[in-house]
Amino acid sequence: MEEEEEQKHFKLFGLVFPIHAKLIIQLTILIWITMLIVLFVAQTFFAYEMTNADLPMGLIAGFLLAYLISILYK
Repeated sequence: MEEEEEQKHFKLFGLVFPIHAKLIIQLTILIWITMLIVLFVAQTFFAYEMTNADLPMGLIAGFLLAYLISILYK
């Protein structure tokens, strides 16, 4: 028997947004690891220097990208 996931959602400005918690967590971790690898490559091969905004905005951008992908995936 298949387990049916209860559909969770939130409303914002009259729009309904679905939440797929397990998928979002998995994608967030995968995206953060990918962003970390890209950062190390940029620092190593292209002499990139981190700014004060890279770490906090990378975390936020990673989560938002994971949410976007989860909506498009389901």
